[in-house]
Amino acid sequence: MEIGVTIYPHFVTKDKSLASILADVKIKDYDFVSIFPHTLGLIKNGIVVEKKLRNIETTLRGVGISYIVRMPTSVNLRDHIYYTRHFRVAKAVADVAIKLGAKVIVMQSGRTGRLDLEIEAIQQLADMVGPFGIKIALENTFSVKDTLYVVDNVERENVGFALDVAHAFLSAQGNEEKLLEDVKLGTDKTVILMIHDNFGKLFPQVEPEDALAYGVGDLHLLPGEGKIPFGKVLRLFGDVPLLLKVKDPEKFSKIPSKQGLIELLTSL
Repeated sequence: MEIGVTIYPHFVTKDKSLASILADVKIKDYDFVSIFPHTLGLIKNGIVVEKKLRNIETTLRGVGISYIVRMPTSVNLRDHIYYTRHFRVAKAVADVAIKLGAKVIVMQSGRTGRLDLEIEAIQQLADMVGPFGIKIALENTFSVKDTLYVVDNVERENVGFALDVAHAFLSAQGNEEKLLEDVKLGTDKTVILMIHDNFGKLFPQVEPEDALAYGVGDLHLLPGEGKIPFGKVLRLFGDVPLLLKVKDPEKFSKIPSKQGLIELLTSL
């Protein structure tokens, strides 16, 4: 089982370099990391910053760990007003993935706007990266069905589903049976399975600093700290890569080893 971890932008600081974070991940025996190229200074005004690309490539390959690429969460290819700007950034990220040799690009489906624009844009991106053996994995912001609709209508072999279990749990409003029903819809199309925990509650809406106290929202907790039945979810899949998404730097520094995480997930 391949398991990776997300290197969120705020993890990299003047006191903690990307190289040292990657080394820590490698020591814990994880197989790959997910990086955000735009936050590493590789994209400026929708253009790839070539002079910085080599340094990042050297760092990644120096540690000897595989990596996938993440689109900015601000990318909304349904936005007909600013579509050109969104697509320009998305295309730059795809270009970075090609140049770094990443094999997967993860992106969130848009939230509001023209669905036809998004489908056409993803088709163009898929055709761009396909010859390099790169897959685009479309992540469910919340609804599994909505995201799968886009994947199905893009109709490209290198476009699949990035199933975020925690987002699906929120969409199911904490209902375990509904979660498992939704997960089954995307099993065959899942390129990568994203794992983090929450309590399946969206309301009441509270201030970010109050969210954990109320147990609401997309908390990005370690598995076992919320209510998601990961053991039941994993039994629905064969050999699919997992990606751990924990946003709190302190929690991230204390994540278990790969084997420890596997044991944890299967026990839940």
